Amino acid sequence: MKKYFTLSFDDGVTQDRRLVQLLRKYGLKCTFNVNSGLLGKTGEIVFGDGKSVSHNKITAEELPALYEGFEVAAHTRTHPMLTGCSVRRILEEVIGDSVRLGELTGYAVRGMAYPGGHPNYDRLVTETVREYTDIRYARTIVSSYDFGFPEDFMVWNPTAHILDEKTEALIERFAQEQGDCLLYLWGHSYELDREDGWTRVEKIFDSLARLADAQSMTNMQVYESVCQGEGN
Repeated sequence: MKKYFTLSFDDGVTQDRRLVQLLRKYGLKCTFNVNSGLLGKTGEIVFGDGKSVSHNKITAEELPALYEGFEVAAHTRTHPMLTGCSVRRILEEVIGDSVRLGELTGYAVRGMAYPGGHPNYDRLVTETVREYTDIRYARTIVSSYDFGFPEDFMVWNPTAHILDEKTEALIERFAQEQGDCLLYLWGHSYELDREDGWTRVEKIFDSLARLADAQSMTNMQVYESVCQGEGN
């Protein structure tokens, strides 16, 4: 039976340091989608209610040790909306990012998450990445609210954002599922700096760690498990 759950967090921000500590505490695997061209940059995110949190990026020097044991995946070099880019720019952003991250991690980076808000991909984007890069899966930000495996890994819709109001109920439903199924939660660690974000995510990690019949996997491990023997 393939009953898996997977996590991914975007942007490679310094809040990942605290997140990694929690992941290690609960023995969970995770995929981190990083913009290699922005490593070491400082900044902040201002939310709609006017509140802000830091959006400082980790440095290239700390990346290998910080994410050791997890998967590092691409998120483009500089986080543009790919739907507004030429084919050449798409390739520069995706290939440039995966190559640089491969240099830093010491392994081939073959996964990614599309950057930006929805819609952050279209047919030109997905087919360009599929045909002209070594990327094998790409995550969207469209919540499926179900536990199916993706029909097309280049348009991989997650189950839900980790801070979605339905997340805890989804985990409870997932715990009762029989047969092949996948729970995919994603987010940004800087979002956890607001209100009770860190408290809530630790409770979520604790619930995931207690799933006796489900296996924690990185995004790439899910892809390889599903696609093994299919020539991908």
